[in-house]
Amino acid sequence: MNEIILADADREGETMTARVIRYDQEQRRLELAVPNTTVVFTLYGDGDRFTGALGGRSYYWDAPRAESAKKRVKR
Repeated sequence: MNEIILADADREGETMTARVIRYDQEQRRLELAVPNTTVVFTLYGDGDRFTGALGGRSYYWDAPRAESAKKRVKR
């Protein structure tokens, strides 16, 4: 996962692309960088949705859900 698209929480339809620097599963934290800038910021979450703010704007990213494995039928 190199880049993700963040949604603006207050402006429907507006997005921002960010590059993932690090994911800390224990702290439930994503460290992100804005491409072509020196801006680095952090989103915090519960594993499904990560939220944070940058420059007075709030952003969120919904992590993709894991595909459930097909159940095997025992014969």
